[in-house]
Amino acid sequence: MAFLECDLSEIPLTDIIQLVDLSKKTGALELRGQRGSQQFDGHLYFRDGKIIGAEMTGLAPLEAVYTFFTFTSGPFRFSAESPLPQPTITVSNEVIIMEGIMRQDAWSIIQNRVPSLTMIPRLVPNPASGMSEINLEAEEWRVLTMVDGKNTVERIAKRSGLGEFRTCEIIAQLLGNGLIEKRETNLAEMLFPELERMATTVIGSSGRSLLHEAYKRAGIRDLDIATGEQTLSAITVFEDSVTRLIGPARARQLATDMRTRTHQIV
Repeated sequence: MAFLECDLSEIPLTDIIQLVDLSKKTGALELRGQRGSQQFDGHLYFRDGKIIGAEMTGLAPLEAVYTFFTFTSGPFRFSAESPLPQPTITVSNEVIIMEGIMRQDAWSIIQNRVPSLTMIPRLVPNPASGMSEINLEAEEWRVLTMVDGKNTVERIAKRSGLGEFRTCEIIAQLLGNGLIEKRETNLAEMLFPELERMATTVIGSSGRSLLHEAYKRAGIRDLDIATGEQTLSAITVFEDSVTRLIGPARARQLATDMRTRTHQIV
Protein backbone atom coordinates (compact mmCIF):
# COMPACT_ATOMS: atom_id res chain seq x y z
CA MET A 1 0.00 0.00 0.00
CA ALA A 2 1.28 3.46 -0.89
CA PHE A 3 2.33 5.70 1.99
CA LEU A 4 1.09 8.74 0.10
CA GLU A 5 -1.00 9.03 -3.05
CA CYS A 6 -2.72 12.12 -4.39
CA ASP A 7 -2.42 14.86 -7.06
CA LEU A 8 0.08 17.69 -7.27
CA SER A 9 -2.78 20.16 -7.69
CA GLU A 10 -3.87 19.26 -4.15
CA ILE A 11 -0.52 18.67 -2.44
CA PRO A 12 2.45 20.60 -3.88
CA LEU A 13 5.86 18.99 -4.15
CA THR A 14 7.24 21.17 -1.35
CA ASP A 15 4.73 19.71 1.12
CA ILE A 16 5.41 16.18 -0.11
CA ILE A 17 9.16 16.50 0.45
CA GLN A 18 8.66 17.96 3.92
CA LEU A 19 6.18 15.22 4.86
CA VAL A 20 8.52 12.45 3.72
CA ASP A 21 11.39 14.16 5.52
CA LEU A 22 9.48 14.45 8.79
CA SER A 23 8.36 10.82 8.51
CA LYS A 24 11.92 9.65 7.74
CA LYS A 25 10.54 7.47 4.95
CA THR A 26 12.60 5.49 2.46
CA GLY A 27 11.21 4.82 -1.00
CA ALA A 28 10.33 6.32 -4.36
CA LEU A 29 7.88 9.01 -5.38
CA GLU A 30 6.47 8.28 -8.83
CA LEU A 31 5.12 11.38 -10.59
CA ARG A 32 3.13 11.89 -13.78
CA GLY A 33 3.28 15.66 -13.88
CA GLN A 34 1.31 18.04 -16.02
CA ARG A 35 2.63 21.39 -17.23
CA GLY A 36 0.34 23.14 -19.64
CA SER A 37 -0.59 20.58 -22.28
CA GLN A 38 2.52 18.49 -21.68
CA GLN A 39 2.87 15.41 -19.52
CA PHE A 40 6.10 14.17 -17.93
CA ASP A 41 6.98 11.03 -15.99
CA GLY A 42 9.63 10.91 -13.31
CA HIS A 43 10.81 9.43 -10.01
CA LEU A 44 12.16 11.04 -6.85
CA TYR A 45 14.07 8.79 -4.45
CA PHE A 46 14.34 9.18 -0.66
CA ARG A 47 16.38 7.46 2.01
CA ASP A 48 15.39 8.19 5.61
CA GLY A 49 13.49 11.21 4.37
CA LYS A 50 16.39 12.71 2.43
CA ILE A 51 16.41 13.07 -1.36
CA ILE A 52 19.15 10.87 -2.82
CA GLY A 53 18.22 10.69 -6.51
CA ALA A 54 15.81 11.52 -9.28
CA GLU A 55 15.02 10.28 -12.76
CA MET A 56 13.45 11.98 -15.75
CA THR A 57 14.28 11.20 -19.35
CA GLY A 58 17.03 13.41 -20.74
CA LEU A 59 17.80 15.25 -17.50
CA ALA A 60 20.54 15.00 -14.87
CA PRO A 61 19.23 13.97 -11.43
CA LEU A 62 19.33 17.41 -9.79
CA GLU A 63 17.89 19.11 -12.87
CA ALA A 64 15.09 16.53 -12.84
CA VAL A 65 14.22 17.44 -9.24
CA TYR A 66 13.98 21.14 -10.04
CA THR A 67 11.88 20.36 -13.11
CA PHE A 68 9.38 18.51 -10.89
CA PHE A 69 8.66 21.82 -9.15
CA THR A 70 7.29 23.25 -12.41
CA PHE A 71 4.50 20.66 -12.58
CA THR A 72 1.13 22.23 -11.78
CA SER A 73 -0.86 19.00 -11.49
CA GLY A 74 -0.70 15.27 -12.05
CA PRO A 75 -0.95 12.11 -9.93
CA PHE A 76 1.86 10.96 -7.68
CA ARG A 77 2.41 7.90 -5.55
CA PHE A 78 5.00 7.20 -2.86
CA SER A 79 5.98 3.57 -2.39
CA ALA A 80 8.41 2.12 0.11
CA GLU A 81 8.71 -1.05 -1.98
CA SER A 82 10.54 0.51 -4.94
CA PRO A 83 14.25 -0.33 -5.26
CA LEU A 84 16.59 2.59 -4.72
CA PRO A 85 19.45 3.56 -7.05
CA GLN A 86 22.88 4.56 -5.88
CA PRO A 87 22.76 8.09 -4.41
CA THR A 88 23.32 10.79 -7.05
CA ILE A 89 22.14 13.83 -5.07
CA THR A 90 23.85 15.12 -1.94
CA VAL A 91 22.21 18.56 -1.73
CA SER A 92 20.01 18.99 1.35
CA ASN A 93 16.24 18.95 1.13
CA GLU A 94 16.15 22.54 2.37
CA VAL A 95 18.40 23.81 -0.45
CA ILE A 96 16.45 21.79 -3.02
CA ILE A 97 13.16 23.30 -1.83
CA MET A 98 14.55 26.85 -1.94
CA GLU A 99 15.94 26.42 -5.45
CA GLY A 100 12.81 24.56 -6.54
CA ILE A 101 10.52 27.39 -5.45
CA MET A 102 12.72 29.89 -7.33
CA ARG A 103 12.56 27.66 -10.41
CA GLN A 104 8.78 27.42 -10.06
CA ASP A 105 8.39 31.21 -9.91
CA ALA A 106 10.75 31.74 -12.86
CA TRP A 107 8.99 29.12 -14.95
CA SER A 108 5.59 30.76 -14.45
CA ILE A 109 7.02 33.82 -16.18
CA ILE A 110 8.89 31.92 -18.91
CA GLN A 111 5.89 29.82 -19.96
CA ASN A 112 3.96 32.93 -20.98
CA ARG A 113 6.41 33.20 -23.89
CA VAL A 114 7.47 29.56 -24.23
CA PRO A 115 4.30 27.55 -23.50
CA SER A 116 5.62 24.24 -24.86
CA LEU A 117 8.87 22.44 -25.62
CA THR A 118 7.40 21.60 -29.01
CA MET A 119 7.32 25.28 -29.97
CA ILE A 120 9.48 26.07 -33.01
CA PRO A 121 11.17 29.48 -32.96
CA ARG A 122 12.53 31.21 -36.04
CA LEU A 123 14.71 34.23 -36.67
CA VAL A 124 13.03 37.57 -37.25
CA PRO A 125 14.05 38.66 -40.80
CA ASN A 126 14.53 42.32 -39.88
CA PRO A 127 14.77 42.75 -36.10
CA ALA A 128 14.01 46.25 -34.81
CA SER A 129 17.41 46.50 -33.15
CA GLY A 130 20.42 46.88 -35.38
CA MET A 131 23.08 44.17 -35.18
CA SER A 132 25.49 46.68 -33.67
CA GLU A 133 23.18 46.98 -30.64
CA ILE A 134 22.90 43.25 -30.01
CA ASN A 135 24.93 42.18 -26.99
CA LEU A 136 24.48 38.50 -26.20
CA GLU A 137 26.33 36.16 -23.86
CA ALA A 138 27.99 32.99 -25.14
CA GLU A 139 25.09 30.75 -24.08
CA GLU A 140 22.58 33.06 -25.76
CA TRP A 141 24.58 33.02 -29.01
CA ARG A 142 24.72 29.22 -28.81
CA VAL A 143 20.94 29.00 -28.64
CA LEU A 144 20.45 31.68 -31.31
CA THR A 145 22.59 29.76 -33.81
CA MET A 146 20.25 26.76 -33.45
CA VAL A 147 17.09 28.75 -34.17
CA ASP A 148 16.32 27.87 -37.78
CA GLY A 149 12.55 27.53 -38.01
CA LYS A 150 12.87 23.73 -37.81
CA ASN A 151 14.31 22.90 -34.40
CA THR A 152 11.86 22.67 -31.50
CA VAL A 153 12.76 24.20 -28.15
CA GLU A 154 13.23 20.66 -26.84
CA ARG A 155 15.73 19.82 -29.60
CA ILE A 156 17.63 23.05 -29.01
CA ALA A 157 17.83 22.25 -25.29
CA LYS A 158 19.33 18.83 -26.03
CA ARG A 159 21.76 19.99 -28.70
CA SER A 160 22.95 23.03 -26.78
CA GLY A 161 23.63 21.02 -23.64
CA LEU A 162 22.17 23.85 -21.56
CA GLY A 163 19.19 21.94 -20.23
CA GLU A 164 15.49 22.60 -20.56
CA PHE A 165 15.17 25.46 -18.07
CA ARG A 166 18.15 27.54 -19.20
CA THR A 167 17.25 27.05 -22.87
CA CYS A 168 13.64 28.15 -22.29
CA GLU A 169 14.90 31.12 -20.29
CA ILE A 170 17.12 32.21 -23.18
CA ILE A 171 14.39 31.59 -25.79
CA ALA A 172 12.04 33.79 -23.73
CA GLN A 173 14.68 36.54 -23.60
CA LEU A 174 15.30 36.36 -27.36
CA LEU A 175 11.56 36.52 -28.01
CA GLY A 176 11.33 39.56 -25.74
CA ASN A 177 14.25 41.22 -27.53
CA GLY A 178 12.51 40.75 -30.86
CA LEU A 179 15.35 38.68 -32.34
CA ILE A 180 13.24 35.55 -32.82
CA GLU A 181 9.54 34.74 -33.14
CA LYS A 182 7.29 31.71 -32.88
CA ARG A 183 6.78 29.84 -36.12
CA GLU A 184 3.17 29.05 -36.89
CA THR A 185 2.37 25.38 -36.29
CA ASN A 186 1.94 23.30 -39.43
CA LEU A 187 0.03 20.21 -38.35
CA ALA A 188 0.60 18.46 -41.66
CA GLU A 189 4.34 18.64 -41.06
CA MET A 190 4.59 18.23 -37.29
CA LEU A 191 1.61 16.19 -36.11
CA PHE A 192 0.00 14.04 -38.79
CA PRO A 193 3.11 11.92 -39.53
CA GLU A 194 3.32 11.12 -35.81
CA LEU A 195 -0.36 10.17 -35.59
CA GLU A 196 0.09 7.93 -38.61
CA ARG A 197 3.12 6.27 -37.04
CA MET A 198 1.19 5.67 -33.80
CA ALA A 199 -1.74 4.16 -35.70
CA THR A 200 0.39 1.81 -37.81
CA THR A 201 2.47 0.73 -34.81
CA VAL A 202 -0.63 -0.54 -33.01
CA ILE A 203 -2.82 -1.64 -35.92
CA GLY A 204 -0.48 -2.25 -38.83
CA SER A 205 -0.65 -0.86 -42.35
CA SER A 206 -4.45 -0.65 -42.23
CA GLY A 207 -4.12 1.98 -39.54
CA ARG A 208 -3.02 4.51 -42.15
CA SER A 209 -6.13 4.14 -44.30
CA LEU A 210 -8.44 4.10 -41.27
CA LEU A 211 -6.86 7.29 -39.98
CA HIS A 212 -7.21 9.10 -43.29
CA GLU A 213 -10.81 7.97 -43.53
CA ALA A 214 -11.37 9.45 -40.08
CA TYR A 215 -9.90 12.75 -41.29
CA LYS A 216 -12.45 12.86 -44.11
CA ARG A 217 -15.36 11.98 -41.83
CA ALA A 218 -14.26 14.78 -39.47
CA GLY A 219 -14.42 17.28 -42.30
CA ILE A 220 -10.69 17.52 -43.02
CA ARG A 221 -10.26 17.81 -46.77
CA ASP A 222 -6.78 19.36 -46.79
CA LEU A 223 -4.27 18.35 -44.11
CA ASP A 224 -2.27 21.53 -44.71
CA ILE A 225 -5.06 23.72 -43.33
CA ALA A 226 -6.51 21.38 -40.70
CA THR A 227 -7.12 22.79 -37.23
CA GLY A 228 -6.44 21.24 -33.86
CA GLU A 229 -10.17 20.99 -33.16
CA GLN A 230 -10.73 19.09 -36.40
CA THR A 231 -7.86 16.76 -35.58
CA LEU A 232 -9.29 15.92 -32.15
CA SER A 233 -12.66 15.19 -33.77
CA ALA A 234 -10.93 12.90 -36.27
CA ILE A 235 -9.24 11.00 -33.42
CA THR A 236 -12.65 10.35 -31.85
CA VAL A 237 -13.94 9.04 -35.19
CA PHE A 238 -10.79 6.92 -35.53
CA GLU A 239 -11.23 5.46 -32.04
CA ASP A 240 -14.78 4.39 -32.85
CA SER A 241 -13.71 2.80 -36.13
CA VAL A 242 -10.89 0.70 -34.63
CA THR A 243 -12.63 -0.40 -31.42
CA ARG A 244 -13.97 -3.59 -33.00
CA LEU A 245 -10.64 -4.24 -34.66
CA ILE A 246 -8.33 -4.06 -31.64
CA GLY A 247 -10.77 -3.97 -28.72
CA PRO A 248 -12.06 -1.05 -26.63
CA ALA A 249 -9.15 -0.93 -24.17
CA ARG A 250 -6.42 -0.73 -26.81
CA ALA A 251 -8.46 1.65 -28.97
CA ARG A 252 -9.02 3.93 -25.98
CA GLN A 253 -5.33 3.93 -25.04
CA LEU A 254 -4.24 4.63 -28.63
CA ALA A 255 -6.72 7.50 -28.94
CA THR A 256 -5.59 8.91 -25.58
CA ASP A 257 -1.95 8.89 -26.69
CA MET A 258 -2.90 10.56 -29.96
CA ARG A 259 -4.90 13.26 -28.17
CA THR A 260 -2.04 13.90 -25.76
CA ARG A 261 0.39 14.38 -28.64
CA THR A 262 -2.07 16.67 -30.40
CA HIS A 263 -2.42 18.86 -27.31
CA GLN A 264 1.36 19.02 -27.00
CA ILE A 265 1.80 20.35 -30.52
CA VAL A 266 -1.27 22.49 -31.12
